[in-house]
Amino acid sequence: MGNDELHYGMSLKLYFADKAFGPGMSVLLRGIQTTGSLQGAAQAMHMAYSKAWKILKESEKAWGFPLTERETGGRDGGGSALTYQALELLGAYDAFTEEARAELDKLFLKHFSPEWVEELRKIGE
Repeated sequence: MGNDELHYGMSLKLYFADKAFGPGMSVLLRGIQTTGSLQGAAQAMHMAYSKAWKILKESEKAWGFPLTERETGGRDGGGSALTYQALELLGAYDAFTEEARAELDKLFLKHFSPEWVEELRKIGE
């Protein structure tokens, strides 16, 4: 069945008026970085190209700058690369989530230690 140890899940999303960035955009941008195209990134995520394009556009609108530089067609085909702003955003998001997870790990152990869980299970035996 997998890990039977109590654990938590964390998904951090950034908002202006609407959602501007989160784990899905992070994966999408990394996919663009790896494959060199939005289509390749969408395929790697098992996501429709139209959905990937939509969430990319929504994020760009929220931030007020492009996250990718696109090259259309041509002899060698088109492609996409991340803008400087996208790379900076990814770095900041990664640092933020890493630091947040480290702090949450401490809080989780404080409030839900394995010993506490065992004591709770023993009540009423």
